[in-house]
Amino acid sequence: MEQMIALSTQNPLTLLVKFGMMAWNDTCGNENCSGHGECHNGTCLCEIQFDGLECHVPNLSYYIAFATIFFMLAFVCLIQLIMCIIAEWQKMKAPSFLRACRVTTQKVLYFIVFLASLIRGAYFTSPTAFKEGWSRSLLSAYYPLVLSGSSLIVCFWAEVFHLRNMSWDKPQFLSKSFIGFAVFNVLTYSLLLAEFIVTQIYSQEDQSFYTHVFNGCYAVLLFIVVIFFLIYGVEVYFKIRGGFLNDYQNSTILNKRTVSDLKVNAEEQVTAKLFDAVPSTSQLSQVQEQINISQLHQSRVGLLSQAFMLFIIVGFLCSETLSEFWKAKVPLYSRNCHDIVFRIIEVGVILWFPCVLWNCFSPEQLWILNPKRLLKRLDHSKYMKEIELQDKNAEQDTALFSDGTSINSKDCWICYDSERQDAGPLIQPCQCRGDVSAVHHNCLRRWLVESSINADSLTCKVCGTNYNVEHATKLDWQNGITSRHCLQTMAIVTTMCGSSAAAWTLIQLVEGPIIRMLAAGTALLIMYVCIRFLSLNTVVAYQRAKISSLNIISSDSNGNAHVSTISHTVCVDLAKSETATI
Repeated sequence: MEQMIALSTQNPLTLLVKFGMMAWNDTCGNENCSGHGECHNGTCLCEIQFDGLECHVPNLSYYIAFATIFFMLAFVCLIQLIMCIIAEWQKMKAPSFLRACRVTTQKVLYFIVFLASLIRGAYFTSPTAFKEGWSRSLLSAYYPLVLSGSSLIVCFWAEVFHLRNMSWDKPQFLSKSFIGFAVFNVLTYSLLLAEFIVTQIYSQEDQSFYTHVFNGCYAVLLFIVVIFFLIYGVEVYFKIRGGFLNDYQNSTILNKRTVSDLKVNAEEQVTAKLFDAVPSTSQLSQVQEQINISQLHQSRVGLLSQAFMLFIIVGFLCSETLSEFWKAKVPLYSRNCHDIVFRIIEVGVILWFPCVLWNCFSPEQLWILNPKRLLKRLDHSKYMKEIELQDKNAEQDTALFSDGTSINSKDCWICYDSERQDAGPLIQPCQCRGDVSAVHHNCLRRWLVESSINADSLTCKVCGTNYNVEHATKLDWQNGITSRHCLQTMAIVTTMCGSSAAAWTLIQLVEGPIIRMLAAGTALLIMYVCIRFLSLNTVVAYQRAKISSLNIISSDSNGNAHVSTISHTVCVDLAKSETATI
C-alpha cells in the first residue's frame, strides 16, 4: 500500500521511465536536466531561468531583459531625485545645498524606488552571485523597500485624512505619523537582518526553508499595508473626505460672509437671501460641485492599479512559501508563466511610483502628495475683484442693461477695428467694463484658441466670469489642426517607425543576446517617448478644434437679468416691466 501511495505522488513522466515505457536519452544527462527542467522524449525542456542542453546555464535573454528594465527604472528615479533637489534649490531665496536635500516624502520615495530597482537589476545581472552567502539575503531586500514606500504613502494619507489646518502645498515629511512609520519599518528591516544572519549560519537546504518563511512574513506585512492603503485611499479619493477639506469649507463660509456684508437696499432684500449661509448638511454637495473630475479619475485609477498589483505580489509570495506542495504537480509551462507574470508585476509595482511622482519640479501638482488637487482651485482675489466691480460699476451696469445699443459705440479690445465685417458681431461676454468690455466674436474665439485654454472652463482672465457658450455637434478640425501639428505628428511617427525598423534590422543581423536586448529596449524607450508627445499633440489639437467650434453668447443678449455672486451666476426670471431693476 505504501508503494502505491509513493507511486501516485511521483511525476507521470518518471513513472513511464520506471516501468520501461519511456527511456531517457543521452541528451538529458544523468541529473535529469540538472534539476531545472523536464525531459520529454529525450529532450530537456528548461525552466524560463535556465538554458542549454541540460538546463545548466542561465537564460541570458531572460536575465538581460529584466536587468535592463530595472536599471532603467533606477536611472529614471535617480534623475527624478536630482531634478527634485535642483528644483528646491532654484526656489530658495538664499540657496543652500543642505536645505535643498532636506528629507521630504517625494525624495524618500524616489530614493526607495532607486534602491529597490538597483538591487533587482543587480540580481538579474549576476544571478549566481545571489545564491550563496550574504548576497542571498540582499535579494529579499526588494520587499522591505516596497513595504517602506507603500507604508510611507499610507502614513501620509492618514495625516491627510485625520489632521486639519495642514499645508499640503509645500514639500514636507511625516509629522504625527512618523513614529508609527518608524516602528513598522524597524520591524520590517529586523526581518531582513534576521534573514541575513540565518544565511551565515545554516546550510544551503536550511537557507531555502528559512527563505520561504521570511517570504511568508513579508506577505503578511504587505497584506496589512495594502488593507490600510485601500482604507485611507478610499476615504480620501473615493468618498472625498478628510482634514484637507477644512480649508475649503472655511473659505466658502468666509466668502459668503463677505458678500452678505455688502450694502443692499430695501428693494434688494429678496436678492440678499441668495447669499445666506448654506446649512451644514449640504456641505458634502458643495464639495461635490467643486470636484476636479480629471484629477479624481486619475487618482482612482492609480490607487486601484497599485492595490491590485500589491495583492498579486502577496499572492505570489504566499505561493512561493508553499512551493514545495504544488510546484512538482504543475506543468513546466505553467511554472514558467507563473515566473514571468511574477516578475512583470514586480516591475509594475516599482514603475507605479515614478509614474505618479512624474512632476519633480512642482510636487503640489501631484494628486498623491496634494489631495487638494481633487478640488477646483478657489481664487479669492477673483472674488474680491467681483465685489469691487459691483461697488464701483453698479450705476454703469444698470445703464448698460437698460440700453443694449450702447455696445455698438465701443471698439474691440483685441483688434481695435470697429468697422471689420469678417470678425463677427461685437459682444460683451463677461462683466468687464470700460475699454475691455466689447470684443468681436471671432477675435475672442481666436484668442481663446491660441491661449490653449481648456474648452470646458472658459473664463475671462480679468474679471473671472465664465463665458456663456454653445457647443456645436461637430468639431472644427480645420482650425484645430495647424501645419505645425502636422509636421510634429509626421516627425513623431517617422521616428517611431525608424526606431522599430532599426531595432528589427539589428536583431536580425546580430546574434548576440546583449545587443538584441539593448536594441529592443532602446526602441521601446523611443516609442514610449514618441507616444507621449503624440498624445499631447493630439490633446492640443482636440482642444483647439473644440474651442473653434464654440459659439460665444453675449451677456447682454439674454432675456434674464443676472445677479453676480461669489461662486456662480444666479439667473432670476423677472416679469417684463419698465420698473423692474436689479
